Amino acid sequence: MVEMAIFEKLTDIFKATHDSLRSSFFGAEPAARCLVITTDTAPDTAIAYIMWFHNYSSFLDRRGLYLEDVYISPAHRGQGLGGWVLKHLAAMAVEMGCGRFEWVVLDWNQNAIDFYKHHGGEILDDWRVVRVTGDALLRLAAQD
Repeated sequence: MVEMAIFEKLTDIFKATHDSLRSSFFGAEPAARCLVITTDTAPDTAIAYIMWFHNYSSFLDRRGLYLEDVYISPAHRGQGLGGWVLKHLAAMAVEMGCGRFEWVVLDWNQNAIDFYKHHGGEILDDWRVVRVTGDALLRLAAQD
């Protein structure tokens, strides 16, 4: 995962550890799901991982599937695995009755934007991500 934080230039906020991830995925109330991809020749070595969870749309009155992270090791890129991941998650969303499948992409990552558009993804230019974290979250929670 640290490779993704480096790529996205977000190492300053990266906090995941083996223990915290174990709790997030295998605790009493899992926060997300994860699919780990290996090869037949090296079944103990991950070549890719996909993290996702359910969100909800009040307009659709249905849950959705939200893709949080996709990482494919550099040696395994360009072989169709990314397209397979999107197809697999889309099929899961359909099977689970989800109203939509969505994720965010960094505005400077043109390769990813082009890839997602190629696979039918729509970039919603009129929507912005709103986030409150760290001290700002604590201040907001403490407001009277």
